[in-house]
Amino acid sequence: MTFHLLGIPMPNPTLTAIILGLALPVASPAVAQPVAPDGDMRALGHCEACQIANKDYTDDRLTGIDLGAARIESVTFDGAGLGIAVFEGAVLRDVSFAGADLRGASFVDAQLTDVDFAGADLRGAVFEGAVLTRTDLQEGLLCNTQMPRDELDNSDCAGSAAPALPGQSPDAGN
Repeated sequence: MTFHLLGIPMPNPTLTAIILGLALPVASPAVAQPVAPDGDMRALGHCEACQIANKDYTDDRLTGIDLGAARIESVTFDGAGLGIAVFEGAVLRDVSFAGADLRGASFVDAQLTDVDFAGADLRGAVFEGAVLTRTDLQEGLLCNTQMPRDELDNSDCAGSAAPALPGQSPDAGN
């Protein structure tokens, strides 16, 4: 009996299994690392539904970390790299993201109370369904930012105006 692998005849089932066995580890997806019990977080970490309080992650690189449904209180992420981080359904209270990189981060259905976004990069971040209490997203850089009421805020996009047509000045109206 002959087996076919990607259209190539493989007469030896043992050889086919060896080839597949060697190929699988190379093509395996990246797996998020759990957050250590001492609160040590790292990029692509996974801390869904965990509790974090009274921690300082200033300037840490935590790209892609999953903090979905987490309870985060009195935590500083000032200047931290949190691009594409997940805070979906999380409860954040007294948290500072001043100057943090939150490009593409998701705060869908999160509750944010007394959260500081001063100077944070919120380009492409999503706040759909988020509840904001004493929290002002306008303090951050907004471009393609999905606001809580499902509105897109492009107030800080550079060059967001449509390009001028040939022979038309850039500030000509439509």
